[in-house]
Amino acid sequence: MKYASSLNAAVSAALILLGLSQVGCAGMNRSRSSGYDSGGRRGDSPGEISSQKTRERLASQRELGFTDDEMNGDNRSLVADRTALRAMEKQLEGKRETEQYYKNKPYMRSDRERMAFLSVDGFDDRAAWLEKRGVLGAKTPHTAPIQALVEINDITLGMTKQAVRDSWGEPELVEVAGNPVYGNERWAYSEQVPSNEGYLTEHRLVYFESGRVVGWEKK
Repeated sequence: MKYASSLNAAVSAALILLGLSQVGCAGMNRSRSSGYDSGGRRGDSPGEISSQKTRERLASQRELGFTDDEMNGDNRSLVADRTALRAMEKQLEGKRETEQYYKNKPYMRSDRERMAFLSVDGFDDRAAWLEKRGVLGAKTPHTAPIQALVEINDITLGMTKQAVRDSWGEPELVEVAGNPVYGNERWAYSEQVPSNEGYLTEHRLVYFESGRVVGWEKK
């Protein structure tokens, strides 16, 4: 299929970018033995480039929660997709395009779908892509399983921020890690709960990465 071919090409290009971003200028005027590129900067050795790629792969593996024993064929493919996606995300330019992507990222179903989106050129064409596939950011209704949890005031991994709001209400405190556009946040709630000693205040913390729940704790 044309779509699959273009997406595979995008994945391959993204993986190549990981290497190219470490190499610097392709045409070097200095001797390779000098260790410097043509701009006078110290260049990365092949060993350093390999180490960087390994670190990026391991970071993707940790993000997805796979142990070394779980790195079978399917999981290796998922890790490769995540690594390629990170490379494509680094190529985003402009506030408008960056906000468009990160606003809609939580509502895309997979890293492959996110890469397909990023392989489309231009803000308007990407907006049309989102509309055609029904990816409408926070306007997207909850799936049936998520809606069932919202109705009983519960949350689960993978929930969007809007779903958590619908379930638990507005947080009392929002802490943002890094650039707000990335959706990495910690929300704080408190609630009075009954106990043998009367009502006690229970504190809840919800952690988000890329706009989706990755964990929570109660104190």
